[in-house]
Amino acid sequence: MPGKRDRGTGAKATKAEEAFDAIRQQIERGTLPGGAKLTLQSLSDELQMSLTPIREALRMLQAHGLVEYRPHHGHVVTRYSIPRAEEIYLLRETLEPLATRLAAERATERELEEIRGLHEEFRAAAYADDGEHGVVVDLNALWHRTVYEAAHSSFLDEFIDRLWTGVPYQAIWFIHRRHRSVDDHQAVTDAVATGDADAAAAAMLEHIERGKQATIEHLRAIGAPEN
Repeated sequence: MPGKRDRGTGAKATKAEEAFDAIRQQIERGTLPGGAKLTLQSLSDELQMSLTPIREALRMLQAHGLVEYRPHHGHVVTRYSIPRAEEIYLLRETLEPLATRLAAERATERELEEIRGLHEEFRAAAYADDGEHGVVVDLNALWHRTVYEAAHSSFLDEFIDRLWTGVPYQAIWFIHRRHRSVDDHQAVTDAVATGDADAAAAAMLEHIERGKQATIEHLRAIGAPEN
């Protein structure tokens, strides 16, 4: 799950899950762009794992829509079309404000403390002159996931996780909008912390809409398919 510190179950991740997480993170950060070819041997060498967990990780990535298999070519990172991005954001605009609304109503004090703490970590990283892009991206995702988990809805959590794998929006637009994102996160954090469900949902919707606009603009600029 993007941005999660752990799997929340206490169970140790398998080698295939570790490989899946490592490759997905590279896709979400843009290190592996759309169309990049993935070979078993190169991934095995990079991750220092045998071919078996790498092969299983590629099957998992394919099931999540992040990787596709092309006959006579092998596995490649999925390219993202504008209609795909628009559909994914339409669903995100529905589900994530709902999860945020529920978080404002259901979050425990411990969860609120974690949300506030992650926001401060994110703020510091976003404004650090020597901050690494990857760290900022990871903290952004972790803050989002922590807010949604505070909704205490396993179904919403699962659906949102699938949407986050649909378009690597963080790598596309986030580095250019991280300061604006700090303000957006502050608005959501404040509303959730005070239990204002309407304001929390509205702030999250506005935040996602900004991301949608920037993502679509970027996809058009790089010539992404319009159909």
